[in-house]
Amino acid sequence: MKHLSAGLLLAVLLVFSCKKETEKVEKTNTYSMGDFELSTDAIMHNKPITITYNGEDKDMEGFYYMLDGYKAYPEDLNFKNGKATISIPDSISAIAINLKVDDAYLDNDKKGYLFPVLDNKGTAIVGSKSTMEAYKSGNGQNYGIEGDADVLAKTLEADITANPELKELWGTRYLSNVMRSDSKKGKALANTMLTEFAAKKDLTEDDYTQISTIYRNLRDAKGVDSISKIAIAKFPNGELKQQALMNDFYGAKTLDEKETIFTALETNYGMSPSLSYAANSIAAQKFKEGDEAGFKLYASKITNPNDKAGLYNSVAWPAAEEGKNMEMASQLSKASLDLLMQAKKDASNKPTYYTENQYKKSVDDSYNMFADTYALLQYKLGNVKEAITYQTKAVGDGKSSDVNERYIEFLMADKQYKLAAEKANLFLSEGHGTSKVKGFYKTAYTSLNPDATDFDTIISNIDKANHDRELAELKKSMLDEEAPQFVLKNLDGENVSLEDLKGKTVILDFWATWCGPCKASFPGMQQVVEKYKDDESVVLLFVDTFEDGKNREKDVTKFIKDNNYGFHVLIDGKVKDSNDYEVAKKYGITGIPTKIIIGPTGKINFRAVGFSGNNDKLKQEMDLMIDLLKS
Repeated sequence: MKHLSAGLLLAVLLVFSCKKETEKVEKTNTYSMGDFELSTDAIMHNKPITITYNGEDKDMEGFYYMLDGYKAYPEDLNFKNGKATISIPDSISAIAINLKVDDAYLDNDKKGYLFPVLDNKGTAIVGSKSTMEAYKSGNGQNYGIEGDADVLAKTLEADITANPELKELWGTRYLSNVMRSDSKKGKALANTMLTEFAAKKDLTEDDYTQISTIYRNLRDAKGVDSISKIAIAKFPNGELKQQALMNDFYGAKTLDEKETIFTALETNYGMSPSLSYAANSIAAQKFKEGDEAGFKLYASKITNPNDKAGLYNSVAWPAAEEGKNMEMASQLSKASLDLLMQAKKDASNKPTYYTENQYKKSVDDSYNMFADTYALLQYKLGNVKEAITYQTKAVGDGKSSDVNERYIEFLMADKQYKLAAEKANLFLSEGHGTSKVKGFYKTAYTSLNPDATDFDTIISNIDKANHDRELAELKKSMLDEEAPQFVLKNLDGENVSLEDLKGKTVILDFWATWCGPCKASFPGMQQVVEKYKDDESVVLLFVDTFEDGKNREKDVTKFIKDNNYGFHVLIDGKVKDSNDYEVAKKYGITGIPTKIIIGPTGKINFRAVGFSGNNDKLKQEMDLMIDLLKS
């Protein structure tokens, strides 16, 4: 990923951001953000602001968040002739502008482009500092921006101390942020808040909800249970009762129990979004059991077209893979595609965390994925041409190796050797092929050119070009960050210290037994382990994190043993009186799988988040990183 530094201009932003909230702005200037220019560096309510793009990327895009406390409202930047104009309403205290060029967000040296909003006197809106820090620690991390929980907690405390009216805006989230940074101070704040509630003569339902949340922050299960019982008795059809029923639903062991709880929820609260999830769960189980009438009943209760499409695809895909009940699965799969077409035309179901453009892209991505399901069903039902039609749509930008592989397979089955050879060459050349695609390519190529002897040379050249390109990209993405030291126990109870491994290349793979993408990547990581097991200069450590439970070590050990993985597993411990995990927090891990590659110098040189779904590619990437650090 490319990161564009604003250089000297960053200093301007820092100076501006650090002004006291009472300081008046006497003069405004344009502000540069790489190839973008903001018409003013003083953002004011209801004053139009123009963003101009002076670069050459035709596919550049951007959006901005309007911020108020912990709330973030995204809006598209709609550029016309290189210009986009926005206006900030009165309720907003800060904005964050996100700009994407060459398929990468500009992170401004990980500080982002954040601006407090000023009133008509040129004074920063109350609470804008904590609002911006909240964004950095939340949504901003999706765009390469660094947040700091301690800074957020201190800034929020200062803002609320100076402006007590902000307490209502932040509610119990204020406590959560303080608790995460300093548990001792958080406990004191929690007790103060409980005392304030105790002094009130008549508590509302919202008060009880907040008290329950305070006890959760204190990890006081008895307190949560006690206050919930009181609230439910006072508000028998209230929010806490609904939450308790949903908890019962998630904990129900039988389908009959789930249906009984569902009926109680639907009768008293109607079809809320959370109940749509419950209906989805029951419908999926009904389908699995062959209860077609039951499936249709609960599916009919889901009104959101995206949710219903998701249900249909979730039951159709396993049927496609297993070759069972494919006729009905085919009908449902086609219905999922029709529902998504409907959803794209009507943005009324757009989640608040999406801009309109992001929502449409999300629907398009879902359509491509669901088209892959429908195409596979058609292929297995013998409708090869129909399968090809929909797999062509599923391919999308061609970055999913598995989808590409099925497309080439369908073309080969239809004896479209010329197109199969062309597409296989394209996918392989762009680094989005598989070993099976190579096999299909060879068959297609030799069918078209029976006397040709240059196929191995073609593949060799493609492999070399991919290797060189990926190596160049890796070099550009290399980091040089301090690797926080740690000591963790492995499954044998032995201490493993990072300090003892200095001089070696160390790969930390952060994972959990509940993490699907983590487990999907493990066959590839097992190959990496096998390749380097006798190489003393390379160490792979699999850090189990974000995982709780009394039998955690036992469960992890069983998982590793059952799957015959030769992994050296470390157990990441929880930070005392916190929901954080020691090493994950030190390394800024917010999602798994995440791989941290530490070079022989002891510095973090690479950070890889997520899993593409291609184990061949994963292994190749690990090899390239290790080779690069060895050299």
